[in-house]
Amino acid sequence: MEKQDAIQGFINHHVMHHAGSADAWNLPFVHCNALEWFHYDSVMVFFVAALLLAVAVAVRRSYAEIPKGLAAVAEAYVVFIRDQIVYPNFGAACGRGFLSFFCTLFIFILAANLLGLVPLFSTATGNVSVTAGLATIFMFTCLGAVIRLRGLRGLKSAFVPHGLPGWLTPVMAVMEVISFFSRVFALTIRLFCNLLAGHIVIYSLLGMVVVYGWAAFPAVPMAVLMYFFELFVAFLQAYIFTLLSAIFMNMMVNPAH
Repeated sequence: MEKQDAIQGFINHHVMHHAGSADAWNLPFVHCNALEWFHYDSVMVFFVAALLLAVAVAVRRSYAEIPKGLAAVAEAYVVFIRDQIVYPNFGAACGRGFLSFFCTLFIFILAANLLGLVPLFSTATGNVSVTAGLATIFMFTCLGAVIRLRGLRGLKSAFVPHGLPGWLTPVMAVMEVISFFSRVFALTIRLFCNLLAGHIVIYSLLGMVVVYGWAAFPAVPMAVLMYFFELFVAFLQAYIFTLLSAIFMNMMVNPAH
């Protein structure tokens, strides 16, 4: 029982604690040593942002007429987001203005997901506050895009389908508003739960070895397989969050489609 309680306490501290706790956002130098800094999601968010900024500067400096090395990788990445996510949803003319937003969204989520699989680091996207923040950015970007492209009348059209009888308009408006916020909520929970669940499974499998010893050794290769599956999930969830954001935004910007 003592070992089980210790394993449960370890999972609560290293996985569940930062899932939505306000303490996870405290400045790390308040009550922890240097080795624990990257278990704090506020630090991880700034670290990911700084890392991506450094990569962007490096790509810009290495960019040439014929991209090579890091610049070639960055170009292939932008082309992928453009051709697989942005243009299929918005078209070439409208989608060009959204390309930088979705490129940034995808790479930020991917970097946060992957860094969480590195020892010492924490998974910022395993904190519901972070995923809610990303979903909120999507929400305001979506509303701003509708107003910029369609005006206030376009914002009305996004929530009230054209051609409805007058008596049905208030009902549909309420339903559309609820539907819009449910999409924001879905983006928040989907990313948060998928990243959190995988980490719990890995720690639980390794915890079985601690509790039951060699009898639970088969859990080790299962944990390794789960780790590599988490690598796949890191890419998949970044792609899904970005793709769904594009689909939801297109539903607002082009409600007739």
